[in-house]
Amino acid sequence: MPAEHATADATRHSFFESVGSPLQLLELLDHLPATYFFAKDLQGRFVHINAALLEALGLCDERLVIGRTDHDLFLPQVADRYRSADAAIIESGNPLTDHVCAVPNASGVLRWYVETKIPLLDSRGRTVGVAGMMYDLAKAGAMLAPYERLNEAITHITNHYEEKITLENLAELSHLSVSQFKRVFKQLFRQTPAKYVTHVRINAACLMLRETSLTLESIAVRTGFYDASHFSRLFKAEMNQTPRSFREQTTRSEAQG
Repeated sequence: MPAEHATADATRHSFFESVGSPLQLLELLDHLPATYFFAKDLQGRFVHINAALLEALGLCDERLVIGRTDHDLFLPQVADRYRSADAAIIESGNPLTDHVCAVPNASGVLRWYVETKIPLLDSRGRTVGVAGMMYDLAKAGAMLAPYERLNEAITHITNHYEEKITLENLAELSHLSVSQFKRVFKQLFRQTPAKYVTHVRINAACLMLRETSLTLESIAVRTGFYDASHFSRLFKAEMNQTPRSFREQTTRSEAQG
């Protein structure tokens, strides 16, 4: 290691050893615009989130989050994805950088973020948790460029998921051929357009199951599925449970909470 690098490392190490509490630096993260920060322990319990993320979750006090896990805050299939990514980072010790992911906001609407997660190490180099930072994809500056060409298609899906959606229409909105649209979409979002449409519809159905008493038939129609049977089949494939069991489970959880 060059001498100037060793000197720089020693200077930095000496300074941060003199800092009384890392919470001083964490407070700074509350003032970053459109940036969402969190830290969790090995059990997946939140130990810190910044003000922006707290607001995105629809909460007003960090103490409502500390000690809770993703499963306390998000739908089961969403929480499972977060925990799986955390486990991979903890096991490998490698960071996850510039990962595009969908996160439901306080109203349940999916928003896209660019996420980076790193393992947190103790003084002996042992992993003790995970920290992450997310940037709202709509505000991520230059990183947005590759996604802009699909913006109209994504907006159309978000606003019209209850209607018939065709690849031809989505491709036309993006000024691409169908084959180009399918290829670009899968490259950027790591799933097919059809899978994404289903994901958006099921996310909307979860909100209706949780917040309304509508029948499965009504929910199926309102979320763009052919019928209740088609809805139930795809819901179970996505959520690993039937719509009825999901409704019963969320009702019990809210009653106990």
